[in-house]
Amino acid sequence: MANKEKAARAAAALNQSGDPGAPPRVNFSRRAYADLSSHANESLDAEVCGVLVGEVRREDDAPAVEVRAVIRGAAAREARAHVTFTHETWNQIHATLDKDYPDLQIVGWYHTHPGFGVEFSAMDRFIQENFFSGKQQVAYLTDPLGGDIALAWNAEGGIDYMTKFTVDGREHTARNPTASSVAQSSDVAGAPARGDLERIEARINQLVAALDEERANFHRVLMTLVVIVCLAVVGGVTYFIYDQRASHLEPPRINSFAPVPVKIGNETVLLGVGIVEWRVPPDLDAMMDKVAKAEVEARKQLELERMKLEKKKK
Repeated sequence: MANKEKAARAAAALNQSGDPGAPPRVNFSRRAYADLSSHANESLDAEVCGVLVGEVRREDDAPAVEVRAVIRGAAAREARAHVTFTHETWNQIHATLDKDYPDLQIVGWYHTHPGFGVEFSAMDRFIQENFFSGKQQVAYLTDPLGGDIALAWNAEGGIDYMTKFTVDGREHTARNPTASSVAQSSDVAGAPARGDLERIEARINQLVAALDEERANFHRVLMTLVVIVCLAVVGGVTYFIYDQRASHLEPPRINSFAPVPVKIGNETVLLGVGIVEWRVPPDLDAMMDKVAKAEVEARKQLELERMKLEKKKK
């Protein structure tokens, strides 16, 4: 309810007199801009995002957006080439807004394009048109690798770029990638715009980077499996060797004693005879089986020889 009241107050302020076709003046406080820049530079591999928090007022009969703070989109789905505001993201943003900035409102959003320039993509325009469609809600886009900045607002004909903004009253320049592309394409009639070629090249580089990342993940998984198999083999061999040595060195164990009467002189005494148990090692057990079989064969052979001798004597 508090957020709806804030939006209503903002809408009333935005509908006051002034040029409806002119972009608002955007000013960042020093703390808000420092927090935004710090968040943008934390990840050079995936996009990050958040919202701009502040107030809307009139300045010299023109709308002005004062950005007092930023709230990070901590639960957003961040990828190399896009970012998504999830339901959890909005819950976290509104909870932070109500707790830390009860007197402010959401005046826009920001995100990054690490290595891909500052032209708004189709997804960026969708987010701006559907989630930040207020007349004076702005969109801040930066490329932390190239250092470029773009700022857009909701004009009458759709999203339009702004050329400047201020930080604590000091003017900064924002880039208009659409105007740059038109200027470059006018140099050579009938030739494709350089901006289009740059976007195609950036997309190809993005796909190549994604393929390299997938290949690296596959190699990591394969190496992990190889290491696990090698450890299993080494562990099995070690256990086999230990079991063989332990079976040879294990001494007989006494389980019980049996009394045996022994006559000494005119007296009979009982002596305790220990009954032991010894686990015969597998290899020794097999050897004893061979010896027993050889003894049986030898007895049969001796029996045959004895029978032959007896026949000859008869």
